[in-house]
Amino acid sequence: MSSVIVLIIFFLIIIFSIPALIFLIAYIAAKSRKKKQQALLAQIGTPEYYAFVRYNMGNAQNEFFKLKAFQGSGILYVEGRNIHFTDTLHQNPHIFPMNESSIKWEDINIVNGLLKWFSIEDQTKKYFFNIESGMFIFNLDSSKPTTKSVFDRLLQYQNEI
Repeated sequence: MSSVIVLIIFFLIIIFSIPALIFLIAYIAAKSRKKKQQALLAQIGTPEYYAFVRYNMGNAQNEFFKLKAFQGSGILYVEGRNIHFTDTLHQNPHIFPMNESSIKWEDINIVNGLLKWFSIEDQTKKYFFNIESGMFIFNLDSSKPTTKSVFDRLLQYQNEI
């Protein structure tokens, strides 16, 4: 009888430790993401406007079988007459000239975790963006921009040109 109780207790410990492990991983990832974002901001200085984003490039946006809803994260910022994008790994940076680029609201993409997206496209590349917010339990700041507010702000910059 005693061995059954020990097995039940062991089983319960394992069951309850799985969510704790998931939250620990999420917390560590959020801290790492914040550190990378601050490093990017330090590299670019003080742009007119910026937002931390998640991104997909081209056809990756609509691929059904993938591990994550996004390829990576980075910073989108306005400087002069251009929208700059730099990812945290510095692998896919791009500059979108505002007068030669199309900014389009893509709305919710079911394939990508029901997240709202907008795209920026020029003659060479198309990127899809949504706001880098991380897990909601670690980001309770209501002053953070939304995907829609960043989209609207970029359109405003583009219309002023």
